[in-house]
Amino acid sequence: MGVKLQNIVVRKQIDFRDLQGKIISIDAPNIIMGLFNFTRKNPDSTYAGLILDRTQRPISHLYGLMYRVNFLYSKKIFPIFCFDGKVSELKRVITKDQLKDFLFIQQWYKEAQQNHNYELARQIALGKEYMWQNIIRESKQLLGALGIPCIEAPSSAESQCAFLVKQGIANFSNSQDFDSLLFGCPHVIQNLSKSLRRKVQGRWQYQKIQPIRIDLKRNLNNLQISIFQLVDIGILIGTDFFPGIKGIGAKKALQLIRKYKTLEQLKLKEYRTYNFKDLTSEIIKKIRSLFLLPDINKDTGNIMWNSPHNSRVMSLLCEEHRLNKDRVKSNLTKFENNYYSCRKHFMFEREQSKSKQVSLDNIV
Repeated sequence: MGVKLQNIVVRKQIDFRDLQGKIISIDAPNIIMGLFNFTRKNPDSTYAGLILDRTQRPISHLYGLMYRVNFLYSKKIFPIFCFDGKVSELKRVITKDQLKDFLFIQQWYKEAQQNHNYELARQIALGKEYMWQNIIRESKQLLGALGIPCIEAPSSAESQCAFLVKQGIANFSNSQDFDSLLFGCPHVIQNLSKSLRRKVQGRWQYQKIQPIRIDLKRNLNNLQISIFQLVDIGILIGTDFFPGIKGIGAKKALQLIRKYKTLEQLKLKEYRTYNFKDLTSEIIKKIRSLFLLPDINKDTGNIMWNSPHNSRVMSLLCEEHRLNKDRVKSNLTKFENNYYSCRKHFMFEREQSKSKQVSLDNIV
């Protein structure tokens, strides 16, 4: 879902040339979910569902991730992918035996394949107990084989991305949601797409897009609020953790928070106008904590980018999913060339910055 701040946040269009030599932390689940918008159509233009391989499993995430990283390397950008960890109980209910359930379903799927019961395999592969967890598992496997650093966040991937930018490890966070701002991310990039277009939700139409940069400090100054108040605005509008207050959109929330400063004062003064019954003090406290004090993986000392491990990539894509070997090899060759070109650019930039620093020191 994500918090809907687009009506009050100022965004600036940029060019991919502005991103050369940058490191970008990526909200992996957000991007992977977006890859499934690009699914096939029937000849009559009706929706045909997910793109499946011969084992009846979706493959949009596999080709999509490979193309996405290859594109980033071609633009001299190094990506870091962050994955969700434990999901807050406010977001959705998770059974204690979720992993055990997945392992059981995974074995059931393998047995259906071995018995040539492909219809059953298809049903299992597309079931909610199996599909998304398997997609995330395979995405991590593929990114690892491609030499891309992945970080498992203790909580949300977006909070981890924001942390990497705040620490100067990454220059930007990439997510189509605005939640990154509530997590305090200084610089956010949206529309980081090779196709420079996005599918219009609910239609088979596409709109042109350009990369967009969002500066948190500039927006807070422009809105005349603090990060604490921005989180309160998010709670009023609605986030993944709370549905929001009926009758309050982004502009109205901004107006109310500017006037009353905090949610507590707003509830006290406007209880006759809006229904705050579900917005308890405990929920406010929990959501503020989730955004302002999230659990973070601080073990970031081993982040590095390596050349692709071709045999592992071929094993996952061609042996496991039975994709076309020639096509995969061709894409791997392009990928490897772009990786070395990107690495060469970063090394050159590093030497240039060292040279500039030495010259500056001499001048001083």
